[in-house]
Amino acid sequence: MSAHPTGLARGWRAARTLLLAVACAAAGGRAGAHDVPPSVVMLDIGRHAIDVEMQLPLGELGAALGLPLASEPLSALTDDGPRIEQYVRERFAIRGRTGQGWTMHLGAPELKRTSNANWTSNDWLVMRATVEAPAGASTEVFALEDSVIVERVLSHRMMVYVRRDLRNSLLGDRPMLVATAGFGNTRVEIDGSAGSWWQGAGHLFSLGLHHIAEGTDHMLFLLALLLPAPLLASRVAGRARWGAPRTLRASVRAIVGVASGFTVGHSISLALAACGVVDLPTRAVEIGVALSILVSALHAWRPLFAGKELWIASAFGLVHGLAFAEVLSGLDFDGATLALSLLGFNLGIEAMQLAVIAAILPLLLWLATTRHYALVRTAGAAFAAACALGWVAQRAFAWPNPLTPVVDALAPPPAWLAASVALASAACVFRAWSRRAPAGVPAARSAACGRSAR
Repeated sequence: MSAHPTGLARGWRAARTLLLAVACAAAGGRAGAHDVPPSVVMLDIGRHAIDVEMQLPLGELGAALGLPLASEPLSALTDDGPRIEQYVRERFAIRGRTGQGWTMHLGAPELKRTSNANWTSNDWLVMRATVEAPAGASTEVFALEDSVIVERVLSHRMMVYVRRDLRNSLLGDRPMLVATAGFGNTRVEIDGSAGSWWQGAGHLFSLGLHHIAEGTDHMLFLLALLLPAPLLASRVAGRARWGAPRTLRASVRAIVGVASGFTVGHSISLALAACGVVDLPTRAVEIGVALSILVSALHAWRPLFAGKELWIASAFGLVHGLAFAEVLSGLDFDGATLALSLLGFNLGIEAMQLAVIAAILPLLLWLATTRHYALVRTAGAAFAAACALGWVAQRAFAWPNPLTPVVDALAPPPAWLAASVALASAACVFRAWSRRAPAGVPAARSAACGRSAR
């Protein structure tokens, strides 16, 4: 991402510097240039359109228009609103490679107030616009022409940022300053052709990987559901209990069902939330995630919904998808760009999810055939329940969570822990392969990883 402000000749630059000095000297009682807030232009670049947010300091805008906007901010939205809108339309434009102006749709203006003690004014007029490129034109390279305020207030500065541009891995959390413009230098050429849609999708894929690796609550929910997957539910003295291990095929089918249900659920709600169809308070979603872990932990201890794990994973996956959507909140991309963003991010989530399942599955299947699995399952369920209760208390009541140091240490899991689990699973696979039973031995017994002969 690069920007190239186009200036005048060297002689004119010198004259402009002298003119600015005279203007500053004539300003008399006005604060120094460092105290005057600049205009800010934020660009969200999509595939076919660019969303623009202009933040204009009311004091400077009023000076440019000869209006008392600094003392009467509300007039910028009422009596003076049409004049300001026309003024912006005449002095702001985006043009493509051929110089053709793009179509701009201005939205309703808003007032904004900041609290910077070093500025002469903290009242701003925020104007938003969508600028559509002509059919077939690319938004990779374009020129921004903005003489709002600067053509009359010679000392005024304008800061141009690219806030979102998927091709260049900008998602809004770290806007990139691409140019500083001012009087005599009001045209900025922006070139984002160095990036690509594949690069942007790859960044979101990586973001999805890290979100799951560092999201202990999401992974703990999935692991809590997987703990009883290799076991059959039975009733003892009228109470549900986890009993004998399933066959290898049934165990794999159950685990695939849980993972698939979770995937379908969070994919649906992630897409709906990212598109703005569903919008729930973040706090409520985070509490729902914690409660889903608690329910899954109780199910791992005693069967609550045996045989219905797929549906439970799907239902709770909807809740987790809303939490995933927080990462993509505010993207405001056009349809095609948003679809690519969702695809890349969701594929990253699935890749990490599958990697975790692949790393733990052989070890889980082997443990299920041993007499120690009841202890492993109960301990895992107790840990998940304790974490869930801590999160509920923290997220619902703002109480301190005593397990925070433990959870932080596991997000992401230490390399030694991940490597140990992967090596143990690899050993199980190797042992099962090297001890394949001859024909005629029941499949469940011959395939059980590492089952000891008695």
